[in-house]
Amino acid sequence: MNFLQMFGGLKVAIDKEIEHCFDIAIREAQKSDDLIAEALTHTKKIALSGGKRIRGALLCQAYFGFGGKEKKKILKVAAAIELVHLFLLVHDDIIDCGNLRHGEETLHKMLEKKYQKNITAEQARHFGESIAIIGGGMLYAIANRIILEAGFSLQETTRALVQLQKIVATTIIGQSQDISIERKRNVSEKEVLAMYENKTARYTFEGPLYLGALLSGCDDKKILRSLSSYAVPLGIAFQIQDDILGIFGQEKKIGKSVASDIEEGKISLMVARAQKTATKEQIKKLNAILGKKKLIKKEITIFKDILISSGALGYAQDFARLYLNRGKAEIEKIIILPESKKFLSDLVVYLEGREV
Repeated sequence: MNFLQMFGGLKVAIDKEIEHCFDIAIREAQKSDDLIAEALTHTKKIALSGGKRIRGALLCQAYFGFGGKEKKKILKVAAAIELVHLFLLVHDDIIDCGNLRHGEETLHKMLEKKYQKNITAEQARHFGESIAIIGGGMLYAIANRIILEAGFSLQETTRALVQLQKIVATTIIGQSQDISIERKRNVSEKEVLAMYENKTARYTFEGPLYLGALLSGCDDKKILRSLSSYAVPLGIAFQIQDDILGIFGQEKKIGKSVASDIEEGKISLMVARAQKTATKEQIKKLNAILGKKKLIKKEITIFKDILISSGALGYAQDFARLYLNRGKAEIEKIIILPESKKFLSDLVVYLEGREV
């Protein structure tokens, strides 16, 4: 079985478990609160409209690779880690004023539009964001409950839940760094990379691998460090690629507008680099467009052209390749079963081929 078949098979199994978890949560919510049930129903739609399930797949591969045998149990936890991802995305969409997620309306925007009758636009916005914040919190509570009830031993469950709280706390720090960076104009590449590590690398790559290892019964610190040496560079490369796709990708494939990151004022590695290498006139134009709402096509084109001509796009692509190679170099140091090691190796190749 090749990588895409293995990855695809895990995605199908995880999606099925996600759907099952949502159905249970929605039925329970309908007994006491229709609004939360509606929020969960829409979030389920977003969840099953896209997403690679890379977190769940890594969790499963680490679990099996370190000797885990309980497929049904680990698939439940894989669904849980994807619900944690959704919880963070729901809140991230509010922070970023996002309108689309996986081609569907974001939760806060759907609620704002649906319940705007007979109230002001400001009240509708506040209502949508408030219920979405609560809905995100509900997703996190559901995820923790799934892990508690998955059937692993008390020791393994406790270790996994403690690790999950660390992962979320680190991600929140990364989110804070992201918000702080957007308020600045002169941001160093070091600051951006630190934010990438905390916001993406630790919870998208390292965290799931740690959880899978811990639930298999492996808590060897040396092995966990080897996982980090592989995972963190990959996570940083993944985020750099995402930022490139966010501006240069195809809207149908990325599930959101290519203007959204620019309108948000997002300071990516590309933008930080362009602010250093572009001409004074280009920097003036770049900063005038960055963070501006309702961009026209010409402004987006100008922004892209500056990133290209300043060398910022090429620099970011080279940086992503550098970090992918760092992760690849660490694979042989990981003591894990051959099939899972091959998955980790093939994942690097898969990431190298992303359309950036």
